[in-house]
Amino acid sequence: MSATGGSGFMAELLEVVADAVRRAGFRATTATGRYPDADADTVYVVVPHEYFVVTPEADQPTGEQRRRTIAFCVEHPGTATFERSAALVPTLAGAVDINHDSTAELRRRGIPAEHFQLGYSPLWDGWGGDPDSAREIDVTYLGTAERRRSKLLASYAGDLADLRVRLLTPPHEPMGPQRVDFLPGEAKFAHLANSRFLLNLHRERSRALEWVRVLEALCNGCVVLTEPSTDLAPLVSGTHLVVARPESLGAAAAALAADPQRERDLRMAGYEFVRTALDPLASAKTLVELAESVLAAAPGVPAGAPRSQTSTVPGPRPMAIDTPSWDVRFAGTRSLGAPAENPPLATRIGQQTADARGTSGVEWLPSPVPPVFPDAERADVDVLLVRRPGEGDPDPLVRDLLAGTVLPRRILLGEDGVAPRPRPRPADLLRHELPLGRGYTRNRLLERSSAGWLLVLDGGMRASRRLLERFVEAADGVDVVHCPVADPVEGLVAALPPEERRLAELPYLGSGYLVRRSVLDAFGGWTTDPLADGLEDHVFWRRLATQGRPSALVQQVLLSRLRPDPAPRPVDLDPHRVWSLTRILAGEPVASNG
Repeated sequence: MSATGGSGFMAELLEVVADAVRRAGFRATTATGRYPDADADTVYVVVPHEYFVVTPEADQPTGEQRRRTIAFCVEHPGTATFERSAALVPTLAGAVDINHDSTAELRRRGIPAEHFQLGYSPLWDGWGGDPDSAREIDVTYLGTAERRRSKLLASYAGDLADLRVRLLTPPHEPMGPQRVDFLPGEAKFAHLANSRFLLNLHRERSRALEWVRVLEALCNGCVVLTEPSTDLAPLVSGTHLVVARPESLGAAAAALAADPQRERDLRMAGYEFVRTALDPLASAKTLVELAESVLAAAPGVPAGAPRSQTSTVPGPRPMAIDTPSWDVRFAGTRSLGAPAENPPLATRIGQQTADARGTSGVEWLPSPVPPVFPDAERADVDVLLVRRPGEGDPDPLVRDLLAGTVLPRRILLGEDGVAPRPRPRPADLLRHELPLGRGYTRNRLLERSSAGWLLVLDGGMRASRRLLERFVEAADGVDVVHCPVADPVEGLVAALPPEERRLAELPYLGSGYLVRRSVLDAFGGWTTDPLADGLEDHVFWRRLATQGRPSALVQQVLLSRLRPDPAPRPVDLDPHRVWSLTRILAGEPVASNG
């Protein structure tokens, strides 16, 4: 039984279990939503931490049905979801668990549980064992976002810079239909069969192997590199997969990518071992035996017993509460709990910025530095780079761009109210004596740009030499291209696609994107409202999502940033008013009081 509105991942796993039961010679079906009526020999199997939480109250099973229910547990100790399962299992008739550590922990707590050894499934195998099949992706990762994982993935950027990488890091919430960061079923297996290496990282405090993800990869010939795990057996490190310190997995993947024979040996050894030594039919028989004991203890249920036909429609899908904000101090609706700190000061700061736009000295300085590689072919891209107070020197970022595998046409640098540097810049420079705002400065740079695409960056960022190459490759048919950005505190920020419902709650996207000039012209550039200082990119992304404009998320860490340290802004002093203003600036409909 899978929950309506639950994770597609759990539904896939239960279908694999049902298939193993059928291959073992018994009867099994799968269903979604409320329990179907029971025949005399019906036993239900659910993933408890999801089914009983996601299923509406009106569709929850009866007490008699719970006494015919076996918990199928999948979570490791050290996670909140394991604790949720452990609390629910005693209310059911029995339990099996796919992990040795969680089976042992349940038993330690006095909760009977049988271990269910997962293994090869023809439903997982989208490859077929051809050692010479082409694989277009060098390194992939599939796992919900979490700070520890994100910081490790960010740290691999340098090691993996020259490889083709695709990091799928969806938020920790129920995932259903396919999206850019979540691949269900056949799409996932095709992706693994098209990938050379899978990185595997533990979540929260768990140190046990993520068996489902690892087996899905091995069934598709994708070589697994994992951090040390407490329950690796019967897999053997160095023979069926590779185990390395978490800090070294990126370097290990790069080294293996340069050793195709070693890669091939691992691929074939892992696949053959799973096929021949990890057949889950014995565990399927154990599940059937447990079901027989449940039937022997459960009261009879008349076939076709009358049931209410009412059903509660599931509400909106929940959103992860730990998705990081792009802004270092403001986290959207999460930051609205306390009273406004100083609304009059917020208004005064905004007015000072507006006044400064009429009085500040403005200087335009074309670069005196000769063009780098003057005869090189250049993309139809101008870089708009703005440095504001509290942000790092942009010169290292400019050098990154000038050393890239694809060169921009021009780099236009705006220094908005920061102290001038005495040395000449390798970029055309617009300098404001006083801070006039990021959106205002970008719009001034935009006026001097002539390219069809704009690469939008901030001071204090660094770029991979393949940044523009990867962005241009992904730009066909979309209006905006972006990528995750490595942050020293959060790990990865801006790692999700633009979603209207998520942007309404959280400013999780920022700079570091390639955008069509025509889109900016249609938007009238960036907002210049002084009250929206720091949220100019958030307004941009909300406009983009509201209008349904297509975008592409390049799932490789091609940018990093230092943590900016801005002076107090209106959003810090009067967050309720400023957050409401961003909705208006984005052109979203506002409910009328009349």
